[in-house]
Amino acid sequence: MEAKAYAARLADFDKLGAEVVGISPDPIDTLARFQKEEKAPQRFASDPKAEAIKAYGVTLEDAGKIYAKRTTFIIGRDGKVAHMVFDWSPLGNVNKTLDWLEAHQQQ
Repeated sequence: MEAKAYAARLADFDKLGAEVVGISPDPIDTLARFQKEEKAPQRFASDPKAEAIKAYGVTLEDAGKIYAKRTTFIIGRDGKVAHMVFDWSPLGNVNKTLDWLEAHQQQ
């Protein structure tokens, strides 16, 4: 997805009162470089031991390396998982998540 269009879609999350945080086992310098190169407006958190990725059950392993599946968890104001979205496509994931948020707006 083109960086400008992606940023615009992420702005839709703000309008709905949702905050987007990407979690990856990559080191923080890799995530910072990715964020700069892609002009990605969301925040990123490094999970080098894959603790959050394992806890949420979204690990992918390939050649001994751990990755995170492209999964979105919507955490409600009560701190509980309200919904989960999975799509290999970044745009598909974003659109499905926005659709759910629009249909289930939080107070």
